[in-house]
Amino acid sequence: MIKSSKIFWGIILIVVAVLLILDAVGILAPISGILGEISLFRVAIGLGLLYFIITRLVKGKIASIFIPLSFIFMLFERNVAAVCGLENENIISNWLLLLCAIIISIGVGMISGNFRFVINGRSDHGNFGNSVEYIDSSDFSSIRVIENNLGAYNVHFENIDQYNGEGTLKIENNLGSVNINVPSSWRIEMNIENNLGHTTQAGNGEAYGPKIRITGENNLGHIQIRRT
Repeated sequence: MIKSSKIFWGIILIVVAVLLILDAVGILAPISGILGEISLFRVAIGLGLLYFIITRLVKGKIASIFIPLSFIFMLFERNVAAVCGLENENIISNWLLLLCAIIISIGVGMISGNFRFVINGRSDHGNFGNSVEYIDSSDFSSIRVIENNLGAYNVHFENIDQYNGEGTLKIENNLGSVNINVPSSWRIEMNIENNLGHTTQAGNGEAYGPKIRITGENNLGHIQIRRT
């Protein structure tokens, strides 16, 4: 998945470069006359959001596509107005659109539920709020899945002296923030895919300390790994 993400962003950069050349020689002028002026930066962001939507649909997570769809509409609202022949470029209030997207996301999430199948592990969820998770290190020897949607999720570890170094923390962060408080004596093996997201890590721990694997996806959000 990480390799495919790099391929996607490589293609996006190539497409943006080609569009810049076409725009410079005037080939895009007829299209601009119909759709209105289109910023290449907005095109790149829009394609990134579209990629995120497709990945959510493939995984059957329909509830998480409506907010990115609202952002895409905001990016190209004036172009939609131009195509529809509307004089007012502001078709709908951005705040109202975002509010409706959030409400629809909650409604669809309540209808569809958040079911997942995890082999030899546990799954926890946080949606639209603040969540705190305390993991018992003595029982942390398999996959622990944490999904955070539009919320703030904090992870802490207890009984760290009983940890055997075989635990894997799988994060699925969508438009939210996740703080993972890892003991300073633990080694970190991190493999997180960032899709328009940002991940920060403080140190790697002691060379011979127990290892924790942190994997997953960070979509339009922030994951911070702190030392305690």
